[in-house]
Amino acid sequence: MSRSMRVPVLLVAIAQATLLLAAFSATAPPLKYRIVREYVTLTIEPDATCTLVYNLTVRVEKEVIARYVEVSMPNPSFEVLLAREVDTGVEVEYEEVRDDECRVVMLVSSPIRAGEERTFYLVAVVEELVFKDKDNPGYAGLQFMPSWFEDAPVDDLRLTIVLPPGVGRGEFRNFPDYDNLLVVDGRVALYWERRALEPGEKLAVGVSFPEKHLTVSVPEPPGGEWLALPMEAVIGAGIAILVVACMVLRHLRPYYESPVLMVEALGPRKGLYAPEAAWLIESEKEEPDYCKVLTMILYSLIKKGVVEVVSLTPLKLRVIGVERKLRYYERAFLKCVGSDGSLNDDCLVEVIDVLDRGVAEKMRGYSRRETIEYYEKIVERAWKEVEEAGTPELKLRRAEENTEWLMLDPRFPERIVVVLGQPTPYSPATSDPWIRALPPGERSESISIVELADRAARALERAASNIVKDIERFADKVARTVEGRAGSKQRGRPIYAASCACVSCACVCACVSCACACASGGAG
Repeated sequence: MSRSMRVPVLLVAIAQATLLLAAFSATAPPLKYRIVREYVTLTIEPDATCTLVYNLTVRVEKEVIARYVEVSMPNPSFEVLLAREVDTGVEVEYEEVRDDECRVVMLVSSPIRAGEERTFYLVAVVEELVFKDKDNPGYAGLQFMPSWFEDAPVDDLRLTIVLPPGVGRGEFRNFPDYDNLLVVDGRVALYWERRALEPGEKLAVGVSFPEKHLTVSVPEPPGGEWLALPMEAVIGAGIAILVVACMVLRHLRPYYESPVLMVEALGPRKGLYAPEAAWLIESEKEEPDYCKVLTMILYSLIKKGVVEVVSLTPLKLRVIGVERKLRYYERAFLKCVGSDGSLNDDCLVEVIDVLDRGVAEKMRGYSRRETIEYYEKIVERAWKEVEEAGTPELKLRRAEENTEWLMLDPRFPERIVVVLGQPTPYSPATSDPWIRALPPGERSESISIVELADRAARALERAASNIVKDIERFADKVARTVEGRAGSKQRGRPIYAASCACVSCACVCACVSCACACASGGAG
């Protein structure tokens, strides 16, 4: 077929797809809603990670939101810490979507009917958002666009970007002009406010500041031109058809039944990962065991096949794989592995700091005492699962899966040997987590299950004793970093407490080339 004949055929395909969408839309209920309030806070941390908080109030004017409310994310490198309905107190289920549209789909606890409002509180950690500022040498920055809504107006949009500690009022650059400067936990923060945004209307801002205020070196912004491809009509038509198909599929999402998950006020906080539960428990002690918490994170990376132990004295690691779905504290830990396999103590302080902030956000409104008691029971349940597994091999598999939880038990090294006490011969695979936790010289092609358990438990003990080079200095720096910024000892600390300082706008353009929101929000 000649190129001149392709275009009419493709135009017909586009027309057919458009008619399909129009036919489908005619049968879909005409949902009409508006965003009453969209309050967004983006906090830039010294390690270049960002904490993103949405306080979103949705009002239905016609029909019903029966399934979900969507909020866009800036890029795929995000992890949700908390999603909650403020009005109902329910911590809602959600889906993290990282395809060509990055977003969080929050499933409503019950339908939102015409005339009703509901407020959603969403907290996420976002990485790969801060880059070097190409036009301002020595500066780093970001561009950010709060979630917009193609099919709903936004009555009141407020955006606050909190700069890293130490950035002075005369050091930053930004666009467009800010509406106000705030002081947030002792930091400079820029504030924008917009009213009566039309459906699809967006607010894009850029902020740049001296890179010296970060504890890490950020990369150059992504660049490159689109490749000049032949058959432009084919590509354009393909994109058009894909967009139409995505819109159809988006409306075809199955109806979601209201979840039965309910959380009592000030009850236990369920859903924490093992290192998060460990930090919650350790942070209540006079002398927290930081090394145990860090070793639990290390084991989670070993289990996922991302790292393996090269030596224990000194502790050396090897990065052997890349796992896309790393948790926020795992990503922070992985940054601490040097080119020689050693771990940087100062970087590990940041891991504890990131973990502390993540746990603090997840614990808002929950009882710490009841949560600790809940996870102590989880540990005993993990032991019971190992003990009740049918065969020694099944016990081994269950123990490897539950090791992070079992490590919360201070008797783990002794108890695991007792539980797996049958000297059953075993030929481990190189992919076994406990094998990767051993240095190469201690790995055997044939070993009994109980001996493997003993070696692995002792190896994790030795890893914990060597994971930090100077524990006293490390503990002192954690105390100054975590507790010094109103840390974990202040229960349920707020995201921010700002005092307004009205000043004139004297802004300088900041040309930073970074990712903005890659999808619009929505509801259905």
